[in-house]
Amino acid sequence: MKEIEKRSLEIANNCAKELNLEIIEVEYVKEFGSMVLRVIADSEGGLDINQATALNEAIGEVLDKEDFIDGEYSLEVSSPGLERELKTDADYIKYIGSYICIYTKEKVLNKNEVYGDLLDYSDGTFKLKVNLKGRMKEIEINKEIIEKVRLAVKF
Repeated sequence: MKEIEKRSLEIANNCAKELNLEIIEVEYVKEFGSMVLRVIADSEGGLDINQATALNEAIGEVLDKEDFIDGEYSLEVSSPGLERELKTDADYIKYIGSYICIYTKEKVLNKNEVYGDLLDYSDGTFKLKVNLKGRMKEIEINKEIIEKVRLAVKF
């Protein structure tokens, strides 16, 4: 992790703790020719605009004091969204019971994209309940063949 991202994560975590929020990710990236310090945060019921604003102001105040980032940049605080990516074992466990989408390197059920309810995650294996043409079936997918896991919206 870049030094800017590392220090910014520490600052964001400290500010988030005071606001009872959770930091999901911090990244410092170039977009459309400008630098952006992006902070993705969440809360128990989902991040609302007032929480995002409060966190942005708290982080901005500390960043202005410490002034460790050279040049101009924008600070952006947002929520992970309804279809947020799940990246860690802790995420997988936290979202047991949720509807997810798993993208795989190898075909599973003749597809590289599997939707289902996450029943369990342990020892690197996802247990899902999937709908196969109106019939519910439980399947297991090993983490080793997974490219990406995200929350999904069920229609």
